[in-house]
Amino acid sequence: MSSGSEALGPGPSRSALASPTAGILASLAVVLAMIVWLRLVGRPFVCPCGVVKIWQGDLAAAENSQQFSDWYSLLHIVFGMALAGFVAWMKPRWPLGKRAVTAVVSSALWEGMENTPVLIAMFAHPEGAPAYAGDSILNATGDTVFVMAGFFLAARLPVWATLVIALAADGLVEFAVHDGFVLGTLRLLGAPV
Repeated sequence: MSSGSEALGPGPSRSALASPTAGILASLAVVLAMIVWLRLVGRPFVCPCGVVKIWQGDLAAAENSQQFSDWYSLLHIVFGMALAGFVAWMKPRWPLGKRAVTAVVSSALWEGMENTPVLIAMFAHPEGAPAYAGDSILNATGDTVFVMAGFFLAARLPVWATLVIALAADGLVEFAVHDGFVLGTLRLLGAPV
């Protein structure tokens, strides 16, 4: 017979994010907090140009990073894939739901930082880069959706397939809009590209 203190003692701990419902609610709360933050730093809900689109294929300065998806959505998929690998490596025993919430938090933190005046200025005018004036809230939310798509894709695919998709996505963005992880990093480092 066990005493009451043994029953309450150490044992398998249940995470607050153990249930899918809790994970979804936590993710929604994070996205809502991101939206509130973006409004506080002055980001518009939708493109100030007055047009709302699901896809923005050209790099017209007025709509760059303002619509739900664009060429950079592919890079957010790659970011989600990288997050899936990194979190699984750092916390291999965490359930998928807890890792997914971590990815949502990471994406929301990036969107919050990316849309501060300091980082907007850093990305705004590198030579050869498309014009950038920050994201609309619609675009930042879309970016987070694409991060999660990449996260779940990588969680299901073998590593080699994830790497092939990531390299192809970055290559496509570099070809289509002369930007991407490699070219963008080189620009930020001052290399001529």
